[in-house]
Amino acid sequence: MKSTRIVWRRLDVPGVEWCEVAATDDGIAIDGLALVDWEGVAHRVEYRLELDDAARTRRVTVRDRAGAHDVELELAADGLGTWRRGEQVVVASPDAIDVDLGFSPLTNSLPIWRYDLEIGESREIDVAWVLFPSLEVERGRQSYTRLGPLTWRYASGAFEAALEVGEDGLVERYGRYWEAVGRG
Repeated sequence: MKSTRIVWRRLDVPGVEWCEVAATDDGIAIDGLALVDWEGVAHRVEYRLELDDAARTRRVTVRDRAGAHDVELELAADGLGTWRRGEQVVVASPDAIDVDLGFSPLTNSLPIWRYDLEIGESREIDVAWVLFPSLEVERGRQSYTRLGPLTWRYASGAFEAALEVGEDGLVERYGRYWEAVGRG
């Protein structure tokens, strides 16, 4: 994967997000910044994901500057489904090799990159779900169904959204919530 940058515009609340996905010697590094007004509070959320050469998330850092407080999160994953916040195990499931940042469309690209699904095929997975704005972490259950060459259906519980991706698998449109407005 070559280095790429993308900017999304939020469609449901005021906000934008920028991220850069870059190949490293041992995997992929993703750096991003989201600016969002959530329930009247302005958030500046910086994040970094480190993926191994099999595109499994190994490290996540998130910092949210909002109002009068900063919230920080650091997660480490073993690539086999165990996620730790410091020494505490927060998610343990062999299906949980991805993180889902609840404020970002970027992390919906992770399973798309790794699972080479045929059109019509589905895959259910667990994730380490980072809730926004609390940055608490819990196990989430999701499914991805490939509808066409560049279209997917994402579902989690009763929630469902159509995903449109670029040739590189990066989400370009996420239902009524995000759309890409720039790439480079």
